[in-house]
Amino acid sequence: MRKKTRKVSLKFLLMRRALLLVLAFLLLSMAEPMKPSKSLMVRVIDREGVEHNLKGMVCNGRDYLRVKEGNLEYTIPFDMIKHISLLSQNGELLVLRVEFVNGSIEKVYVSANTYCTSLWEFGKVGFYMRDIKDIFIEKER
Repeated sequence: MRKKTRKVSLKFLLMRRALLLVLAFLLLSMAEPMKPSKSLMVRVIDREGVEHNLKGMVCNGRDYLRVKEGNLEYTIPFDMIKHISLLSQNGELLVLRVEFVNGSIEKVYVSANTYCTSLWEFGKVGFYMRDIKDIFIEKER
């Protein structure tokens, strides 16, 4: 009789674990995408020279820019960046010059398919990093 109780308990534990995994998956899939921070003023100049005044910025669903330098990957929060310039494109990678708020400058690489969203007066705006020339970021005062 004791073995039967043990099997039911094991079966119950397995069912409970499966239910928790399904619930976790559902909760994560319903997560709201990250919204651009309205405290950052962003001025984007596209390849055609058109200036766009925006608020906040999110790239690939993140509030930071994922870059490569050498063999390492870094993340740079947008509030640490003052200016981004597109220097060139090497295949699937863009070569960027990033000026930080502390004055330092780094040459980094990002995917040419990096997609960013921001806010403008009437809603959302989206663009690929490969389609920009410059991005200026300032904290709202």
